[in-house]
Amino acid sequence: MNQSVITNSFKIKLFKEFILNKNRTSACIKNGLPALFVRSNCLTDIVSLSQDDDEELFLNNERHHRSKIFNFVEVTVYNMSDWDFKIHFRLTRRSIETLILHMGPLLFQSDVKLGIKKQLLIFIWYMANCETHRQIGNRFNIADSTSHKVVLNCLNNMKELSGKFIRWPRGQEANITVQKFNCLRANAFPGVLGAVDGCHISILAPWEKRTVMEKLDRNMFYNRKQVPSVLLQGIVDSDLKFIDVFSGWPGSSHDARVFRRSLIGQKLLSNDLSILPENCHILGDGAYPLSENVMIPYRDNGNLTLAKKHFNRCLSSSRVVVEQAFGKLYCRFRKLKHMDVYHKSLCGLIITAACCLHNICIDMQDDFDADPYTSPELDSEENSLAASRLGVRKRDELCNMLSLNVN
Repeated sequence: MNQSVITNSFKIKLFKEFILNKNRTSACIKNGLPALFVRSNCLTDIVSLSQDDDEELFLNNERHHRSKIFNFVEVTVYNMSDWDFKIHFRLTRRSIETLILHMGPLLFQSDVKLGIKKQLLIFIWYMANCETHRQIGNRFNIADSTSHKVVLNCLNNMKELSGKFIRWPRGQEANITVQKFNCLRANAFPGVLGAVDGCHISILAPWEKRTVMEKLDRNMFYNRKQVPSVLLQGIVDSDLKFIDVFSGWPGSSHDARVFRRSLIGQKLLSNDLSILPENCHILGDGAYPLSENVMIPYRDNGNLTLAKKHFNRCLSSSRVVVEQAFGKLYCRFRKLKHMDVYHKSLCGLIITAACCLHNICIDMQDDFDADPYTSPELDSEENSLAASRLGVRKRDELCNMLSLNVN
């Protein structure tokens, strides 16, 4: 009985050795075996390894042959209803078809041996869900490295195409945008081309033992709530579309500083006449510097007049579009809830790509229900130097004009 059990266990061991490495002569055979094992037919043409090498190769063999989902795109996604498709990918099929028209020629030139539609579905899934490349690889039946390569290619291509999706209105288009803002509310703020605000995107704090890239200061990424983040500065029109995006700045920076460092902020603060139509401006909260092109509310110290309070209400009711746009962006693309990426340079690419996809959805009437994003109230940096005299005078004139419509 005992000899039978030993024989069976030894057969299993030798069979495993044969599967792992069949080009070596069995060490057990070379060293000699008891007659009980030699008489066994299981020794014929069977190879073996030492016990340590056997266990290591067996574990490696199991690791490199993971079970994956087959035909997820070809069968499961194909049979999804439109409602299920949008739940999982956060976009409609029409929006993805539009994206294929724009990005298809660029992806066709890549060396990834996958179909264009599958590459875009992988990319959209990455943006719409908080999954790692290992999880995406298992779902789409590809290698982890292939998932990373597909996503990186799509991010770079979206950066090249961002000028098509995120455009600053000029000429007749700018006049139409101003008219749409005037029709948003009964007491709409006059002369508005867009609304600006900042949004914090949670990230993985920079690793202190960075060896591949140069080290980064962890403290500059922690915002006022001690959460590591990067900033998204967005300017939104009346249709909730982004007309300018500046992203990737460390979370410890003030909104006003980010605005001054952005290209559009420098043009607005320098009163560039080619940026805005005559007597027009953008709206911001109290964190932004007051100028002739940027209108902000009066600071409420408890002694505001009725006219100034009405001015603040009108400004806030028109500026809410940027908070609504941030809310839809944040809820549609779950990747923005926490970007656990090692390369911090990718944070800006991911945010810009999400804004481009958001604009595509707006054009395709692919709406998404979400609560407005509420930005934390920051202390105003407005002072006698930051607030230009022209800005103060223009705000007072607008306040007097709006006060005529109070009753």
